[in-house]
Amino acid sequence: MSRDNTSHSYGSVTKAFHWLTAVLVLTIIPVGLVANGMAQDIRDPSIVSTTADFTRTFYLFSLHKTLGVTIFFVALARILWAMTQPRPGLLNAHNRGEAFVARTVHWLLYGSLLLVPLTGWIDHAATTGFAPIRWPFGQSLPFVPKDAEVAATFAGLHKVFGRVLAIALFLHVAGAVKHHFVDQDATLARMLPGTAPAPTPPKQASGVLPLLGALTVWAGAIAIAILNA
Repeated sequence: MSRDNTSHSYGSVTKAFHWLTAVLVLTIIPVGLVANGMAQDIRDPSIVSTTADFTRTFYLFSLHKTLGVTIFFVALARILWAMTQPRPGLLNAHNRGEAFVARTVHWLLYGSLLLVPLTGWIDHAATTGFAPIRWPFGQSLPFVPKDAEVAATFAGLHKVFGRVLAIALFLHVAGAVKHHFVDQDATLARMLPGTAPAPTPPKQASGVLPLLGALTVWAGAIAIAILNA
């Protein structure tokens, strides 16, 4: 299998980035949910918390943040690699509605994989103490002051962008399942490890509408975060 993409198929590097990202995201989401649930229990005066509860919560938040920074750099490397590669054409490009949704979701995924961990990292950098990032860097960021309002703003953005990522991820997986079981084409197969059939994609539509659609979603997410601050 070639390292590089072609107009028909994905190369080994792109596949490795895709599945590494999938493993990291599917790990960080439950870790974050469990950590938040444990933190809420600790803050609840009606629930008696032990030292072990504090320790486990501390560890899970630290793991969540560490994975988040990892995802940020993996996503950045993935995007830089993608910029050097041809993108295999959509096999359902003739269906303009589905093609628009697919391309918009891909923009949302790429952007969210940077925005979600970055806003969480800024929230962490603006906060004093609690659950360090387990890298030899990362507790502080340039131009980010230790400030409760800054932390609260980016915590809100982190939460809303996380929901955008979750929805985009659901749509991405649902689309892959539809392609495999309903359309019965090679969309999913050509992203799996190994060599898969590489049918010739139909003529692809060009344009910036999917990117504009993703930007509109992010603008709406920012507005929601500001209104709920």
